[in-house]
Amino acid sequence: MIRSKDIAAIVGVSRQAVTAVLNNSRPNCVSREKREAILKVASEHQYQPNQAAVALKTGKSRLIGVIMPPWRNPYIAELCMAIQSGLAEKNYTPVFAIDNNFNPVPGNLRDLLSLNIAGLITVAASLLPDDVRIPVVSYFHKDPRFDAVSIDADQDSRLIMEHLKARGHRKIGFLGTFRLPRYESLVRTAEEYGLEFPERWHVNLDDLASPADSFDLLLERNKGRDLPSALILFNDDFAVPIMRRIHERGYRIPQDFSVLGHDDIAYSANTVPSLTTIRFGSPDEIASAMIRLLLKRIREPDRPREVTILKSVLIERESVSNKV
Repeated sequence: MIRSKDIAAIVGVSRQAVTAVLNNSRPNCVSREKREAILKVASEHQYQPNQAAVALKTGKSRLIGVIMPPWRNPYIAELCMAIQSGLAEKNYTPVFAIDNNFNPVPGNLRDLLSLNIAGLITVAASLLPDDVRIPVVSYFHKDPRFDAVSIDADQDSRLIMEHLKARGHRKIGFLGTFRLPRYESLVRTAEEYGLEFPERWHVNLDDLASPADSFDLLLERNKGRDLPSALILFNDDFAVPIMRRIHERGYRIPQDFSVLGHDDIAYSANTVPSLTTIRFGSPDEIASAMIRLLLKRIREPDRPREVTILKSVLIERESVSNKV
């Protein structure tokens, strides 16, 4: 990658002159010919300024930290790409950090703050310390300290339970994580709709090596006992291996088990059968909402906290049978 001092050596001017021309701060500090030569070399070599250095010098950073879970989930990968392109349109550069066991959120935050980031987008706002002094937007999880882009878990649950009940399902299971508000909402909503949703039909994926193992554990726990007719799955990414395991154990979808996913990722329409799921906004829509809130907070640091709620929509396909 070419640096400003390299451009200076090629053109035959000082590094300060190159910086002045590229920043358009003193465009007349060199002759017209030299100015055009600087811009030509910078363009040909795709010069990119060192954003961290610029921030230190000017006190105005164009870097945005983004802490996301591992990109194994295609939805997260698409979302990160949308964040990158959305920030680029606003002349900001994202710095991505992965929230995992090797470098959890506190370590990621420390690394990002060392780059003098202007703001932060994160899925784990609850793990941030109270003394964070930069604008933060929380994705998916609402935190009373920060702006957020989230879903209405109760609306989400009502869509699911209404659909299953309308299709004649009364016995519902859940294969997913118990950590999110969505799980608690499903429990409340099932009771509200008069549906059977006992704990013995709930399997926590956090305790398992593979999402597919959740179906085996469901069968093992309920040997000789009745089983649910429909399974709510944590997300579409986990739905694929679970659906395969259901087939491997000799069951049919949706005749024996109906399944319903979440996220509406690209390949959920191409599973066999195609997956009925919940959509709550495209990656582009979500990225745009987060960037809007963050840049607004950067401009107006003292304004009231703002939460954008994404509207959930049920996408009906082939994986839920009609038992009516």
